[in-house]
Amino acid sequence: MYRRLDSGEDDVLGYEVEGTIPHDDFEEILDEVREVIRRYGAARLLVRIHGRPSTETPVLEERLRFAKEHLHDIERYAVVGDDRVIRFLTTLADAFVDMDLRFFELDQEEAAWAWVRDKGTPQEASA
Repeated sequence: MYRRLDSGEDDVLGYEVEGTIPHDDFEEILDEVREVIRRYGAARLLVRIHGRPSTETPVLEERLRFAKEHLHDIERYAVVGDDRVIRFLTTLADAFVDMDLRFFELDQEEAAWAWVRDKGTPQEASA
């Protein structure tokens, strides 16, 4: 399941995910991200993850198509969670994708929101 989190900014989307995410819900999330990109030219995301969520149906093709189309349109992506595997995968993905992607522990969520909302360049924010 997922629920939308209030980010307080139009170009910043926040979600909380847990357990199984039905395919229709996953498509809904992707459509919301696409709409923000269409309106503002880019999106910033924060996803709070509990455990290791999964999708109801295999959606690898949709994920790959979305990444190919929009990876460069996501300026910052904060993953907030409590799972060591999610932390590892986030760190690994950051080395291979052209976006600023960071993992934050659950007790660092306030810092994650501040980071994802920061309009400075990724290099300035990393310093």
